[in-house]
Amino acid sequence: MSRKRILIFKTLLLATATAWAHPEDQCEMHVKPAPHALEARFTFNLLTVTKCVRVDADGDGLLSVGELKAAEPAFTRYLNEHIKLKVNAKPAVWGEKAEYHYLWPRFAATPPLGEEEYAGRHLDVTFVLPQEALLEAFSIRFEVFGQTGPRQTIRGIFEQDGQVLEVPLSLQKPQHTYQTGFVAPPSQTPTKPAEAPAAPEPPISPSMLAGTVLAVFLLALGYRHLPKSRRSQSGR
Repeated sequence: MSRKRILIFKTLLLATATAWAHPEDQCEMHVKPAPHALEARFTFNLLTVTKCVRVDADGDGLLSVGELKAAEPAFTRYLNEHIKLKVNAKPAVWGEKAEYHYLWPRFAATPPLGEEEYAGRHLDVTFVLPQEALLEAFSIRFEVFGQTGPRQTIRGIFEQDGQVLEVPLSLQKPQHTYQTGFVAPPSQTPTKPAEAPAAPEPPISPSMLAGTVLAVFLLALGYRHLPKSRRSQSGR
């Protein structure tokens, strides 16, 4: 085989491999659950972002830093609407507090990017959701394929306590439910101490009983010796 034919064959092989890989259709989700917090970081290339929301505001085919920053709120809303979240079997939202990080150096000084650069430029969008109740399970479902296309794939990574689980997501498998296994600590509420029994009444001594009987006898004796008129008044 001539040198020219070998070069043509390698070029065709590389083009075929690139066509099958479709790196422009891949994104990543990295989730870190904690007992009372859920952190999720989504990584997209600019090509995917432009399929979901309008970034090129002036339509010149170039994305400036100002256009990228201005499109952040719209893309955050898009993620809330198209990546469904349930926490402990109840519907939840990612919220508007998203942190954007552009994954190339000197982002602020980046000149306007042409369309040929969209697929090679990536950004992170991170949400951190505090949880009042213990985070027992959560479910994430992607509904982005209407905009990004059926070949879109998501590399899902779940990291907890040093263990990593990788789950591929796609149009055919758009959802994953994750069980954390977190267990609530035993209750620290102190038990109520038992009430002390009431002290028993002191017994009546023989001398007290004899004194009481004598007093009653003397009162009765004195009453009998009263004149009848006095006793009548006393009995009223």
